[in-house]
Amino acid sequence: MKKQIISIYTAIILMAGFTACSNDFLDIKPEQNVADEDAITDVNTLKTAINGVYSRLQSSDYYGRSMYVIPELMADNLFLSSRNTGRYLDYDNFVVADEDTFAEGAWDVMYEVVVNATKAIVRGQEIESTSQAHQNQLNALIGEAYALRALAHFDLVRMFAQPYNYSENAAHLGIAVIKTVSADEIKPARSSVKEVYDHINDDLNQAIAFLPNSNNNGHFNATAAKALAARVALYQEDYDRAIALSTEVINNGNQLISNSNYFDIWDQEFNSESLFEIVNTIADNPGTNSLGHYFDVNGYADALVAEDLINAFDANDIRLEAILEGSKPGAEELAFFVGKFPKGTSHDDNIRILRLSEQYLIRAEAYVNVNEEELAQEDILTIAQRANPSVTEITETGAALIDRILLERRKELAFEGHRLFDLNRNKRSVTIIQGDQSIQAEYPNDKFILPIPLSELNANTNMVPNPGY
Repeated sequence: MKKQIISIYTAIILMAGFTACSNDFLDIKPEQNVADEDAITDVNTLKTAINGVYSRLQSSDYYGRSMYVIPELMADNLFLSSRNTGRYLDYDNFVVADEDTFAEGAWDVMYEVVVNATKAIVRGQEIESTSQAHQNQLNALIGEAYALRALAHFDLVRMFAQPYNYSENAAHLGIAVIKTVSADEIKPARSSVKEVYDHINDDLNQAIAFLPNSNNNGHFNATAAKALAARVALYQEDYDRAIALSTEVINNGNQLISNSNYFDIWDQEFNSESLFEIVNTIADNPGTNSLGHYFDVNGYADALVAEDLINAFDANDIRLEAILEGSKPGAEELAFFVGKFPKGTSHDDNIRILRLSEQYLIRAEAYVNVNEEELAQEDILTIAQRANPSVTEITETGAALIDRILLERRKELAFEGHRLFDLNRNKRSVTIIQGDQSIQAEYPNDKFILPIPLSELNANTNMVPNPGY
């Protein structure tokens, strides 16, 4: 397989055609290599283009592995087994460099999503409507493109820039924002984090306005866009907006899975708690690159669950069912394996990106920060009681309540790519667990974010590196 694109410059130059099913961005079949002005001409070609954008989310450099693994491995939820394949070893050792291939791969594929989505937005808006029904179809597809572009920009700014509250008015360096795809935009400079978030919010507002409320499994709808917007608002410390959006999502008809059926969250596709998930069919099977293969004892089982996390759960917490105890042949005699991908090595499970339980946790954290502690306690109780019905009240207040929310987020969202971001945006130091040893990394820390890839710096003279790299 050819190497992934090496810069935003290359991404834009090569976006003369879309690919909906190729495993590599550069592996475009002749019939897919359509001239740019002809690539999107009607609803069907726009839909094909959007499906191509969704397909990039599956990449092992994005939600297919790295986006889930890196923020957990660089914190206290996961560590590498003593017998591993070498994947993410520098993250476990906290010595990532600007030539790191996983950082480069994540950068590349996220910008593929951004550029592809931008093409879909621009070309989709040029299609002439023939009826109101036709316009509704166009709007829905364009709305999905806006949501996908917002998601990729948000993930880029989380991975490659310090959190919103790192500097006054978020004036520190963010990432390059892509709004158009043209010869004038091939070497973009980095915007401030505030400017990036402003653009993300603009895109999400457009998405919410265009998208229908009806479910479209594996695709963004208005509820999923609001859920993402609530997450963005929390990271931005826009607590009133986070409360308003998460409340809309919570009241929209989705339901938490019951305690007795907890494992349906992972075993049942498009369940009542799932707001947006990436579809992985048998045909999409990434094989040994899949999350299931990465975590499963019958696969690589590279990353194991830290005992520190195990000890954070009450013995009766149902969420422990998503952690499997056993031994790893030729390595740890006692090991704990991630069980949120029950298909294991057979083929990849759908990847849950937005879940209803997170919305309660978003709202709880926002409530604390607007001095509504009782409401925050109620939301935390909802999640804690689902996990363990014997929990009858939440009594913490003040700083202890924030600690409890972060603990509940750690337990509820474990292995879903949140932990490092939660600690960094709350200005917490990080314990990077390495089996029976650990590294103490103090906040603030240049290494809590990834390096701008060296290939990008070499290709784009307007790009500047992150401090410390």
